[in-house]
Amino acid sequence: GADVTEVAHAIGQDSRIGGKFLQASVGFGGSCFQKDVLNLVYLCEALNLPQVAAYWQQVVDMNHYQRRRFANRIIASLFNTVTDKKIAILGFAFKKVWSFGNVLCEEKIIVMSIMRF
Repeated sequence: GADVTEVAHAIGQDSRIGGKFLQASVGFGGSCFQKDVLNLVYLCEALNLPQVAAYWQQVVDMNHYQRRRFANRIIASLFNTVTDKKIAILGFAFKKVWSFGNVLCEEKIIVMSIMRF
């Protein structure tokens, strides 16, 4: 297998991508990538490729598991409660120019909802 940091560094040398684009995080973020993977699931099912569809569905399922696992580890480190705790969530971005007012870094929103903020 490849070392993800080496791959990210090599691909990040392309100025169109940048060095931070492929940094490992909690699952994959944003709505577009998950939507694309779910479209693959749909296409595979439509083409009667159930094993391939199941593979791509597992990618989405594992991403959801990673979110829950991350949130639960944070809660566990806070003595299993976030009640009366002040927690800073860094790294939000908002692009006003998009017509639907998209908030980037969707993973943070999902992790916060799991933690019941």
